[in-house]
Parts: sequence; structure tokens; C-alpha cells
Amino acid sequence: MLSTSAIAAMPTAHANEVKVGLGHYLTHLRAGGEREPPAVLPTADGKPRPVPTNQWYSSLFFARWPQPLYAQPGSYRVTDEGFHIDRPLKEAALSPQREENDIIAMHRSTLTLVADFEMKGAKAGRSSDWAVDVVAGDDKDAMTVTIAHGSPYSFHRLTRGDVTFRAMQPLVVFDQSADGRALGIVADNKAFGIYAPTGGKFEVQADGRVRLTLPDHKRFFSVAVLPSKDAGVLAEFHKRAYGFITDTRADYVYDEKHGEVTTTFTVKTEVMEGSDSGTLFGLYPHQWYRNPLVNITLPYEYDTIRGPLKLLAGSKFQTRLKFNGIMPFWPGLGDAEQIGKLKEYLATDTQFGPDNLLGNRGTYWEGKGFNRALQVMNIAEQQGDVARRNLILDAMKKRLELWFKPEDNAERYFHYNKSVGTVIGYPDEYGSAQEVNDHHFHYGYWIQGAAQVALRDPAWAAKDKWGGMVDLLVADIATPDRGNPMFPRLRNFDPYEGHAWAAGLAQFYDGNNQESSSEAINAWAALILWGEATGNKAVRDTGIYLYTHEVQSAEFYWFDLHKLVFPKDYLNTAAGIVWSNKFVHNTWWTEDPREIHGINFLPITTASVYLGRDPAYIKRNLATMDREFKKFISRDGKAPKDIWQDVILATLALADPAEALKQWNPEGSVEDGETRTHTYHWLQTLARFGKPRLDLSADTPLFAVFGNDGGATTYMAYNSSATPKKVMFSDGTELRLAPRAMGMKTIAAGAAKGKK
Repeated sequence: MLSTSAIAAMPTAHANEVKVGLGHYLTHLRAGGEREPPAVLPTADGKPRPVPTNQWYSSLFFARWPQPLYAQPGSYRVTDEGFHIDRPLKEAALSPQREENDIIAMHRSTLTLVADFEMKGAKAGRSSDWAVDVVAGDDKDAMTVTIAHGSPYSFHRLTRGDVTFRAMQPLVVFDQSADGRALGIVADNKAFGIYAPTGGKFEVQADGRVRLTLPDHKRFFSVAVLPSKDAGVLAEFHKRAYGFITDTRADYVYDEKHGEVTTTFTVKTEVMEGSDSGTLFGLYPHQWYRNPLVNITLPYEYDTIRGPLKLLAGSKFQTRLKFNGIMPFWPGLGDAEQIGKLKEYLATDTQFGPDNLLGNRGTYWEGKGFNRALQVMNIAEQQGDVARRNLILDAMKKRLELWFKPEDNAERYFHYNKSVGTVIGYPDEYGSAQEVNDHHFHYGYWIQGAAQVALRDPAWAAKDKWGGMVDLLVADIATPDRGNPMFPRLRNFDPYEGHAWAAGLAQFYDGNNQESSSEAINAWAALILWGEATGNKAVRDTGIYLYTHEVQSAEFYWFDLHKLVFPKDYLNTAAGIVWSNKFVHNTWWTEDPREIHGINFLPITTASVYLGRDPAYIKRNLATMDREFKKFISRDGKAPKDIWQDVILATLALADPAEALKQWNPEGSVEDGETRTHTYHWLQTLARFGKPRLDLSADTPLFAVFGNDGGATTYMAYNSSATPKKVMFSDGTELRLAPRAMGMKTIAAGAAKGKK
């Protein structure tokens, strides 16, 4: 990964420039009028550190009173009235304009904890991979509460005094343990367990409040959101109520030989009483579904916005996912008629020069320009048009260098914001500066472009040339390092939810959100390719970990392929935006269904083959989209009838290549990140090779497998190294690859597999 300490020590030509290889970033804003993030609140310990933006708890760092924190199955909020706990329940919320339901599980502040001192605000305490300490109070007196994804518990420590529990209606006690330490209560028809230390005393007051008096030397307790009002449940949760979480870790290993990613989730606890050092994990569907590595024996579960959370007791668990590979590009077309047509599209798409492909806007749209350019470049190269390839390659290098080493008065540059701990590209777009939004969306395109350059010019990508600046962008969105002095670990990625978040500050009552799961996946695919192209296995393996998990979470929470998440009153086949507490069929900028569906398909790249896992789902998804679009137009919706046809038909081609080709209109609309060259090549390639075979893996990360309706299977792989390579597929097929080259072979149905 990026050696941030070495970078900081490099000499600079100007005091505000930090040299990185041949490039540099700025430590202050150049023009003085640029947007920048808000001030960061001090943490509870007062020590400056990179802020974990883009997490479910990030509002703690930017507001005195943070927004609700949705940990699943509980939600939490601090106000001047106290510390609020809820178990959010799903509700259907009708959108009259769209004539459909969204599904929301909103925080209601059902149970309120009031300390004997005033809550004067909240600060962030220690945080780990999926847990955070919320410190409510002031520098003198505070309640420190540890909450964690998947944990039914909140763990409370007081500096002094006792605590009172109240709700809108009088609390109802449904059970108390024989030793008096566990009290089961009901608030607003929701069950909670309160677990006191030995010597603690509960008093049910006349007004329906509950007072907990704590011993002087044991000012701690825990609260559990319970799955049901039951004495047995209260007792079961009591067993692990005193193992206060102090650390959480999600450690991953990529097994290249078997094409698998194993993640180990480990919790450390401080045992406040008793001897049980374990805890209860609430496993999300993507963690427990078809997972042979977990043995769930407890009969309790929660119905949450993420679907059923199942409880597992212990201190660790594991998941294992297959990595289905990506290719840097696909081979050229071989049919003479297709080649002629493709040459026409190449000529048209490049008629105004490669700079026109790259565009001229801010970090997001110039990023999409890199994708547009590299797709055309790859196709030109595979068709033997080396001259056109070289023109685009040189233009991509110059554009990257323009940003990586800006002139003194240049408007385009990268700035390191020390207060937050993030790299911001200017001109910024979509809140990437003032809200630290979408960095993985933006920089994923840049890293992808740099990786394609590196495959062809490894010297350009060396750390002492331009690679160091690319590593800076990689580290901003996805450094795996704990304790990195410049950046938070895996800024955008939530290891427990298994996907990224887009909003940097998370200052919404609904928590955090992510719209385009596919652009997150594009970013992680870029890390894989950059790591392979530069020989950096740490970056590559991090990319594979992020890619496999983001794909899996998209299949569960954006598409619900396994029908475990969307309730019956959600009539859509996909979510447009997934929030901490809801999923909605919408986008940030339009209610056009073609864009609502398409935003979770684009950009279409060779890493998009995961979308073809369930061809029947693709057809169902797009059929629903067509019906929705007719309604949208009928209520005076404004959009071309073929808007994003290239993105949508490229997705359909993963299920039905012939039908996609039939529907494509070469004279029709072109999405801003696409070209006719790329769409035509994509459709014809899938018509030739068939649908992706995601049941197979290989002992290399850069590979793909396709199967056509006639039973033939096509295997391809790419060797990014300078030495020959043998690739073995999981069905026994073998490919031998020359250095820095692609290999491919097609085996007919029933033919013997073997060497090439």
C-alpha cells in the first residue's frame, strides 16, 4: 500500500506541495473559494486522527447531536432528553406520485435512558471495524455507550450517578431474574432486557418509569433489544450481557489457488461480571445464507430492513465467497461484417480526438470519461488498430498527469484535507468536497484508467513516476491499514453490512445510503486490476475482498435474488437506493425507472458479468422496468423513450444476447459514460461466447468463463506478469499464457478438457 510516512517526508518545491513521485498534491486550497468539509468535532479522547467518514456512525464527528445510528437490530440516538434506543420495524410508505411503496424502518426513540447529569451533546470515542463508542455528556460527566452492527446489546458505562428508563407510555415489566440483575420491560409493544451488575437495584416507579441504582464501583449496565417478550429470551440474553465489546475485526484472506475469499469476524470483550467472554452476533442474510462455516443453534431472529437477522453465540465466525474473476478487456471480433461495422463506430467515436472521449468536467465526469476512453482503447487494440490505441493511451496519460502535477495556477488538482484525512479532487462534484461523498465512485474510474495504462506501460506506473499518486487515491477509498496516519481504514466500506456507503457525513435521519452499487463494484474491480498491473498483491487482495462482498450484498439488498429481503408490499424487483433504515425505488436526480434500474448496472465493463448470475432475474427486472416506464411517461414524465438503452441492453445481453442485439438501435441514445463502439462490441461478444459461467473459478484473478446455448464453454485469462503463466480452472481446464497477454480457448459440449 501507499507509504504515507515516506510521502510526508519528501522535499517539496513549494511549502504547500507534497511530492509523490513525479506528481504532487496540495496541502491547502489554491483559489481560496473551493468547497471543503465542515469542521470536525473533537473526539472523546481529544486525539486527532483520520475521520471514518462514509460509515453508519459518521454523523458523530460533525454534529453535536448526531443523527440516529442504525446498528441492526437496534437503533440509537442522543438528544438533550437522553439516550434513545429503539428496535425499528418495517413499514410500507406509499409514494403517490410513483404509485408504489418504499419500505422504511424508522428510529422512534422508543426507550429513553436519562442519566443523573445533563446530556450536553455526543462525541465519538473509540471505533473499530463495526463498533463505535458514543460518549454522551461533557468532559466532566458522561455515559459511554458501545454499539455494534449486528449486536442486540448496547453497553453502558457511567462516570457517576444512576439512570432512569422511560417511554411515551408507562413501561411494563414482563419478567425479572431470580437474582434481580435482569429486568424485562415492554415499551411501545417492543421488548427490552436491562442487565445490571451485582448490587444494582431496579425500582418501578408510580409513573411507569424504571430507576436503576448502581453500586459506586460498578457503574455499568447493558440493554438488549429482544426479539420477543419472553422470560426464556431474557435469560438467554443475560448469559452474555456482561461481555462488553472493546474491539471488532474483519480480517480477510484471498486464496488464489482456490479462488476463495475467507473473512473472519472477531470480537474482543471485557468481561464485567461472570466468565462468559462471548457475545451474540446478529448475522445478516448475506452472512448466514448457505454458509457452511456457521452453525446457528439459537432459535431467535429479528425481522429487519436487511431481512432476517439470525443469532449466533461466540466470539468469532467466518464467511467464504467464491471470486468469479474479472478480465481487463475482452478479445476482438472475428467476423468480417462485424469488424467492418466496428471500424465505423470506432471512427465516429474518435472523430474529434481522444480528448473529446475524456471530457472536461470535475472528478466524477472526468472519471466517467476515463471509462469511455479506455473501453474504446481496449477495443481498438484488440482489433489491431495500434495507432488509434496509442493516441488514446497517450491522451489518458496526459490527462492523469495534468491532475497529478498541476501547474501553479491550474484549476484541476488534488488536495489533502488534514482535518478530515481525505484527498479531494477539484473541481469537486456531488458533494465530494464539502460532504466527502462518493469518493469510491469518482476515484474508481481514475484508478481503472491508471490500471489500463499500467498494463501497457509499467514504467509509467512505478511509484517514483506516477503510480504514487494513484496509490494515494487507492488509500483514500480503501486502505486496509489500521492506524494509517492519513486515511481511515476502508473509508467507504462497511465490513459487517458487506457493502459501501456513499454519504461522507451521514447527516440524515435515515442514516447513510448508497445508490449505485455497481459503481462501488467498479471501484473495487479497479483496485484488483491496479494491484495486478503493478504487482501489489495487498491492493489486489483488498480489491478482491471488497468486490466479492459488494457483489454479494448487491444481490441481497439491491436485487433480493434470494427473496429474503423485500416484503410482499414492496412490488419492485430492485432498490434504487439502499439506506441504513430503508430501501427506495428512486434516484437522487430522477424518478425515471430506466435510470432507477440502470444506475445499479453502470458502468458496463468486463467486471459487470456478476449481473448475469440469475438470467431469469434480469428479464424480470427489465420487464418490471418497462411497465414502470410506461406509467412514468403517462404521468408526464420527461425522458427519451430509449434513454440509457446501451446500459440496459448490455445488461439484458447477460441473459439473452440475441434479444439484446435485436433491440439495440445504433442511432439511438448513448449514455454519457458509453460509446456505440463499446456497446456493439459487448453485444456481439456475448452473442458469440454466450452467458457468463459464474459457477467456475480459477487460480488467477484475471479470468472469465462463458457458455453458449449449444453447450460450448469459452475460457479466457490474462497474464499481467513478465513471465509465462499456467492457469487452472476449477473444472480442470488449463490455459498457458504468454507474458502480458491474454489466452482463450473454446471447448465444445462433450469435448475433453486440457492444455492449450
